[in-house]
Amino acid sequence: MSLLYSYTDSTLSSATHRDKLLASVLCFYCQFVCSKEKGCRGPVEKKHSPCNSAGCFAGLSGIRMQVQWDAFLQHLDDELQLAAQTLDDTEQIKCISPDTSLIDARTGEKVTLEKYFGRGQKILLVLIRQFSCLLCRLHLKELEKHQRSLDSHSIQVLVISFGCQEGASHWLKETGCQYDMLLDSDRKMYTAFGLGASLKKVLSFSNMLLYAEYVVDNMEFPRGLPSIQDDMFQLGGDFVVDEHGRVLFSYCCQSPIDRPSVEEILSGQ
Repeated sequence: MSLLYSYTDSTLSSATHRDKLLASVLCFYCQFVCSKEKGCRGPVEKKHSPCNSAGCFAGLSGIRMQVQWDAFLQHLDDELQLAAQTLDDTEQIKCISPDTSLIDARTGEKVTLEKYFGRGQKILLVLIRQFSCLLCRLHLKELEKHQRSLDSHSIQVLVISFGCQEGASHWLKETGCQYDMLLDSDRKMYTAFGLGASLKKVLSFSNMLLYAEYVVDNMEFPRGLPSIQDDMFQLGGDFVVDEHGRVLFSYCCQSPIDRPSVEEILSGQ
């Protein structure tokens, strides 16, 4: 299946590649439906035949389509073994080392978390999905809106991304975010906190309906730089650690729209 190769051979995809990948997902979904539906007019004989989406969707009720779409994405997750990359609560890290090495997104200098530890403050680590994730941006705006509440609880926000510095510079300029941002290119922090990737959790039927509502409401989705590679299937999370690195609050997002509220963060420690 070429879709699987396109993701595993190059996990990061540029905006152009992302659009092609989504088109491929839709085509393979049509073939998936065709294999289960009698009399479907969509092509199934050839792997790379153009897809007749209207033919594939004909006769499918909304609920039936939702079930089959989500089942199809779960099938892809299983094929890619993406679920195996996600840790449960018992396996997630309980204390993060101050020696954890990262890159300062603004200066490009190598730093360790020791720079932020030992100051008598807690640190809210916000691990974002990708630079063009709209919901990540809205979440950070919400944190900025409640900065006084965070300050009163001695919580400093630290944004973590797995992206490159060029993409981070563009993101910082576009968002105007004032929080410190560190780059984790090999995703060691994502792995430690059990944050994997998932087609199903990102492209689930319910999420697609919500995205459609955003479009109807004329909400503008960020567009990444064409030269910047990203992973649209990476999941994010929010984690509060104390000044010694001990994890006090852990929230692994189950989808792009899933983020803890400020109240949950403040009360969950």
